[in-house]
Amino acid sequence: MLTHPLYVRAARPGDLDTFIRWREETAAWLRTRHGTPQWSTPQDLGRRRNLLDQGATVVAMLEPDGEPVGTCTVLPGGSDRLWTARELAVPARYLCKLNVDRRFAGQAIGARMALWARSKAAEAGVGVIRLSAWSTNTCLHAYYRSHGWRHLRTVPGIRSGALFEASTLHTAEPGVREIGLIHLPG
Repeated sequence: MLTHPLYVRAARPGDLDTFIRWREETAAWLRTRHGTPQWSTPQDLGRRRNLLDQGATVVAMLEPDGEPVGTCTVLPGGSDRLWTARELAVPARYLCKLNVDRRFAGQAIGARMALWARSKAAEAGVGVIRLSAWSTNTCLHAYYRSHGWRHLRTVPGIRSGALFEASTLHTAEPGVREIGLIHLPG
């Protein structure tokens, strides 16, 4: 378990190659360890660049200006393919593209990044944070449940259609320090 702070900064265009490599490594691990094809399809690099340009993506490091060890993206809106009109009408933040360099797995980096995203949503006055997870990855579902996320439903026919949400009220201090001013969209 990681006990010292994580440091986050806004992702930069130069981080994109790292994100691509991490996704490929995580996809291979998921396939081998859990038998799931999660993240085995090619990434939409144009969308990924756009998220970087919007300032929605951050990287985590173990020390200020250190090597990136994880990433996530936090958005002010969700997809109408996943979320109902009623859900989308409620102010929320949407966590996606959470990934940790496999070399640093098991150190609670992902959990702390998700907690950081919850705290950023709370700071913005938003009471709910949501995510969609790979529909058939039941280990991932159990992971999110164990960290306070509630499974709402699974949208049929969508690979990443297992929908979860968590309250941002009473969110614990994530032990994450921001490097520079981070302005997430929304």
